Amino acid sequence: MALFIPEWTRASGRQLQQRRVLNGLDDASIVRKPLRDESAAPDLFIEHAERGWLALAVVETPFDGLDTRQLFASETRAAFDAQLQAWRAALPDALPLLLVLWNCAAEEVAALAGQLELANVHLLARERFVDGGAAALAAFQRPLPPDAEDALRTRFFPESGIPLPTAARKRFRRSNGASLGLFLDPQQEWASKLDLELPDEQAQAATDLSVRLVNGVAGSGKTLIALSRALLLAEMHPRERVLVLIHNTPIVADIRERLHRAHGRVPANLEITTYSAWIHRQWRRLFHAPLAMPPDPAYLPQLVARLRGGWPDLKLGERQLIEEFDFLNEMLVTSEAEYMDTSRAGRGFSLRAKERHDIWNLFEAVTGALHAEGLRMWSAVASEVCRAPAHGALERYEHILVDEAQFFAPSWFHTVKLALRPQGRLFLCADPNQGFMKSRLSWRNAGLDVAGRTKKLLRSYRTTQAILHSAGTLLARAVQADPEHYLEPDFTDMEEGAAPILLRVDTPQDAVDRAVNEIVALVERHGLPLSSFLVIYGGDTPKQLLYRRLCAALGADRVWWLNKDKKQPPAGYGPDYLRLANLETATGLEGGAVFLLGMESLLTAGGDDAGGAREADARKLYMAMTRASHRLVMLSTDDVPAEVLPLFRAP
Repeated sequence: MALFIPEWTRASGRQLQQRRVLNGLDDASIVRKPLRDESAAPDLFIEHAERGWLALAVVETPFDGLDTRQLFASETRAAFDAQLQAWRAALPDALPLLLVLWNCAAEEVAALAGQLELANVHLLARERFVDGGAAALAAFQRPLPPDAEDALRTRFFPESGIPLPTAARKRFRRSNGASLGLFLDPQQEWASKLDLELPDEQAQAATDLSVRLVNGVAGSGKTLIALSRALLLAEMHPRERVLVLIHNTPIVADIRERLHRAHGRVPANLEITTYSAWIHRQWRRLFHAPLAMPPDPAYLPQLVARLRGGWPDLKLGERQLIEEFDFLNEMLVTSEAEYMDTSRAGRGFSLRAKERHDIWNLFEAVTGALHAEGLRMWSAVASEVCRAPAHGALERYEHILVDEAQFFAPSWFHTVKLALRPQGRLFLCADPNQGFMKSRLSWRNAGLDVAGRTKKLLRSYRTTQAILHSAGTLLARAVQADPEHYLEPDFTDMEEGAAPILLRVDTPQDAVDRAVNEIVALVERHGLPLSSFLVIYGGDTPKQLLYRRLCAALGADRVWWLNKDKKQPPAGYGPDYLRLANLETATGLEGGAVFLLGMESLLTAGGDDAGGAREADARKLYMAMTRASHRLVMLSTDDVPAEVLPLFRAP
């Protein structure tokens, strides 16, 4: 069956008959409706990788209004000729235009065909359209030259163009001809337009909160889908507010820089920000007070260590206790009794009733001590917004899109839903392979019913088969075989590529020197742009040394440390930069050549999965490895396990 872009969610009468015919097209066919209201646009286009294209328009004017021999047909015939001229002028010369005359018999259509003088225009009666079915449509299709196809997409489907220049993106090998422009793959374009109504239909559709979830493997284009949809919504509805929420600051800065290069600006009604920045703003709007967090990372553990003496039976360490406090805030637990009944599935360790009692009381003591100092835990911000007595001061949006939704907590989703206007739309993109809801929670636990409203993208357009296979194999060692928590990639026709390179070095300092030397050699010998490089470092890497060495080798204004210059590149938009990011904030980034440093603890993780740490580490490593599109280089100061070694190759 053909792929409909966008989906025909509502069809009646004539459209139902059209849909029945179009459903007979094969799986390689794509039926497109232009989303923009343009008089020169036919009703739909049919695309096929081998047969080519066909434009189709339905004309409802009866025969008496079209026949030039009729006495009173001059006005309606003139309007028909003008519309036909507009269609033909807007379409490439090589593109066939099929007019289905809905209210004309076959013999009447034959008579009208002799009155047409335009080339590459075909007429078909409704009965022939219905009876001939998909085979009749396929016979009209013709391939287009690459420049004509590019012009067609740009004119009628500009929203399918990639909204920002990607560091690395590829198509699967298939015989669909070349294209001068970069456009979303049909599956990506289809996903970006899920639930989008055409302008005249949207005004008639009044529905409740609509949730659509796109689950995709790494590199399947989830961020492109979200941005394409957001830009399209912002353009189609200039008076409606569109919000894109992303998990971490570096990817927001990276997206803004690339949008600047591609478009020069972001639409005024479109906001792209991190959830952290957005929820901080909402908290201040609700409570009209400054929002302060603990001044340094050691503050909260020290406070917990000082207060836990009141509950000497607690055996959990400070880190585990703080994680449990975060869990309470994120699950919107409001009382000890509610805590006793709350499922902790996936938390990695069990708690008896007495332990829950002690943890709850310590949680209240820590929260009270923080409030006395005008401070709060980061996880409490969303919880306090949810429990605010009124939400009138919240900013409201007609459309909210969430990228990397697998990292969002239930309290985060609750605040997002509070910010949606009535009949607003929520659109989610997620990769469960990178982690799922922090504790293997379900979407329903997060207050989102996505049953029957989830689409899966299993093909990666960023990376190679070799890199994705290595990353997936390492991940599969640690995760459960639950399809909600692991997507099996589809490797069909993927570029094979080269296996990741493993470089063994003696010390973290040696890893820094070797990585910098390799990057400089690639730039000098092969002329690779700095923007094609992404360097990701873990906790054991001397990050300041790494940054200084890169700056010394490439230039201080040519290294964009995304965790340092969080809003924009060091020398502003325009110049070419190598990007440097911490492992914890690398989600969503991508690069043609990726260097990984300080991943030893993730690569060698084994044994019992205490507290779910082994699975969490495996997901982090999967995320880091799948940032690469062509080459992946991992530097390690440790020997890797023997069963892992075959996944890598020597330089």
